[in-house]
Amino acid sequence: MRTWRRVGIVALFVVLIDQATKLYVKLSFPLGHEIKWIGDWLKLHYVENPGAAFGISLAGFFGHDTPTAEAAPKVLLTLLSAAIAVGIGYYLSKLSHQTPALSWPSGLILGGAVGNLIDRIFYGVLFASLNAYEGGWLQGHVVDFIYVDIWQGLLPNWVPFWGGEYIALWPIFNIADSCISIGVVWILLVQLRQKRSS
Repeated sequence: MRTWRRVGIVALFVVLIDQATKLYVKLSFPLGHEIKWIGDWLKLHYVENPGAAFGISLAGFFGHDTPTAEAAPKVLLTLLSAAIAVGIGYYLSKLSHQTPALSWPSGLILGGAVGNLIDRIFYGVLFASLNAYEGGWLQGHVVDFIYVDIWQGLLPNWVPFWGGEYIALWPIFNIADSCISIGVVWILLVQLRQKRSS
């Protein structure tokens, strides 16, 4: 099997699993719903991410009562994500062609990027009646629901930048995020192994 075909099959599988789980969560639970899977540390906790990675908002600190203020940054973020996904796909296909062992992790990364991109492009329109925000094309929120609750609480005031703030140590994520992280670590390990053997 050609490496680019293997990358495509893995990416398609990731997208299907990612979207199936997101649609199940979005259509089955209200926003903020939580189910304990394993004790208090592994939970299903349904949130929607309107910003970049880890919920960082590109519109600054706008309230939910000013949806038009965030529309342009959301569209820009989606377009930027699409451009990055195309670039990643091209780079990973070349990398996999040079090193066939990297076709599997490349497919994981590409599938994860496309999975989250689908949320941003389509969810603002497809689920307009379910959304608690003003939506539209390229303005969807990414569905996150896997929560590894390691620790949450107030940080001491002496901590730079975030001192005195209430935080959760681990972000809430989804299947696409997991596949991207696994793929990146996999590629790094393969390349490190190749450097040591050369």
